[in-house]
Amino acid sequence: MRQTFILFVLLAKLYVGAQNFDIYDERILLKDHNYKLKQSNKNNFSDIVKTVKLTNTTNELLDPVILLGSSEKLELSVDILGSDIKSLAYTFIHCDSNWNITKINQFEYLDGFNHNYINDYQTSFNTLIEYTYYSVSFPNENVNFIKSGNYVILIYDYELDEPVATKRFMVYENILDIKSIVKKSNLVKNRFDKQIVEFTVQNHFQNQIKNPHSDLRIIVQQNDDWNSTKNDIKPSFVNNKIIEFNNLDDFAFMGGYEFNDFDLKSARYLGKNIKNIKRTMVNKSDMILFELFDDYVFKSTHYDFRYDLNGKYVTSVSENKNKNNEAEYVIVEFKLTSEKIDEDIYLFGELTNWDIIEEAKLNYDYDSKRYVGRLLLKQGYYNYKYVLLNNNNVIENLDNNFHETRNQYSIYVYYKPTWQDYESLIGVAKNNSNSLN
Repeated sequence: MRQTFILFVLLAKLYVGAQNFDIYDERILLKDHNYKLKQSNKNNFSDIVKTVKLTNTTNELLDPVILLGSSEKLELSVDILGSDIKSLAYTFIHCDSNWNITKINQFEYLDGFNHNYINDYQTSFNTLIEYTYYSVSFPNENVNFIKSGNYVILIYDYELDEPVATKRFMVYENILDIKSIVKKSNLVKNRFDKQIVEFTVQNHFQNQIKNPHSDLRIIVQQNDDWNSTKNDIKPSFVNNKIIEFNNLDDFAFMGGYEFNDFDLKSARYLGKNIKNIKRTMVNKSDMILFELFDDYVFKSTHYDFRYDLNGKYVTSVSENKNKNNEAEYVIVEFKLTSEKIDEDIYLFGELTNWDIIEEAKLNYDYDSKRYVGRLLLKQGYYNYKYVLLNNNNVIENLDNNFHETRNQYSIYVYYKPTWQDYESLIGVAKNNSNSLN
């Protein structure tokens, strides 16, 4: 009887679990990334993996952070251009606070099947460019998380044995009570363009945290952008109940300026910051071109508020259509009026995976004295900004920085005592700088 039961369990795993992809494969990047699959459609686009989104099912504008053991869920969605249906599966990779893969095995941090198929997909309907929309929400009946910490979800094509996309997210334990405040810098030289985050941690975990200076690692992040973080922040005061982190001028953030935005929801009517909409031919394909109004580098010394999503975007389409499979893929043309500068200028935000990517690099047109670039995007509402990559490969704002700019800040508290072989995430707090303007 026992042998029959074991055989049944093994057969069930073979039926439900997907073919494994090596999580140590050197092709995998442990950051938000769209991989370039083999081209198989007539449009000849170099990248057919588009609009990879990882959202909270409660509110898609929330950061991808869920509480361990709760009912909270995240949803991963991805479009693949072309008419072919891909055989997609997914797995999870546990990482440390620096987003390096940890040494613990998958069965130590996953409960259920380590690899699972993506069975939910919708082919595009009545669109100029064909694509297939895939989605999966988790945790689910096939897999759950045992440990807290940083995670990467890996989507892969198990027939081609190729990675498709990776996205970062966090699973945390609500052990610490974190109280924070965002304020102007205390230093006179930084008061007009920088912001600092000060916070205290209620040490309810005090019997286990023997040495907060060595056992805890603190990361403060600006706007869900892992390029904009302050790391290794040490306590300024510790007692049996409270750990304080203040006087953090050495960890001040540049305030930046509010993101630009545009509205692509309608292909019939001009949305926000849309100058013109027209049909055009691109790579012998009939497409829709959205031309934005010209942008300018904001060099004023006076802060001017405007609403934004702190660099994020949402897919959406008007005319009572399904945004998942009825939204069009369109060409968006950006124009930045500016003198030529030495460094390269890029479009930046969630629409570029918070990364410097070659297709988002702008080219300078000497005749019109402006930078011009194009991106292939799904209909929706987008934020973006212009940044430059300096000679030290550091991303810098092109606009002026203001202490009044509305930014969101996340505080992540990681815990790793000497006897533990991974970093757990024992506290998360969110705050913003809205009160400064």
